[in-house]
Amino acid sequence: MDLEKKKKNFAKSFLTEMQIKVLELRRKGLTQEEIAKMLGTSRANISMIEKRAKENVEKAKNTLRIYNQIFAPLVINIEKDTDVLKIPEIVFKKADEKGIHVKYSTLDILEFIRKNAKNYVEKRVVKESFKIYVLENGELDIG
Repeated sequence: MDLEKKKKNFAKSFLTEMQIKVLELRRKGLTQEEIAKMLGTSRANISMIEKRAKENVEKAKNTLRIYNQIFAPLVINIEKDTDVLKIPEIVFKKADEKGIHVKYSTLDILEFIRKNAKNYVEKRVVKESFKIYVLENGELDIG
């Protein structure tokens, strides 16, 4: 991306120009110490810039998650004591009723639940009710 485009995008981002620069240099494999020398500052300052950048990214992700949950056309309540292996069938049935094509296979949904609903599931059983949000584009979210 050229510099002019980047500058226009800074105004539309939760990240400052410096945070973006530090993240880009870290991605390239530079240490905080190397970046500090390059930018004429301390390693502690670079550490703080990187930490705040990551916090801003997490806030942006959470904001997007909240937005998606508000506008999700389908919210499925997964009740306590549900067999986890039944969840994909529930998701496909409810999505079909709403005319939404889910972008996941049965195995993908099970893996999604394993990664994103681990606080709600124990072994093969739902220990605490949770919601699955099905977005218009067929993506899933958990809340």
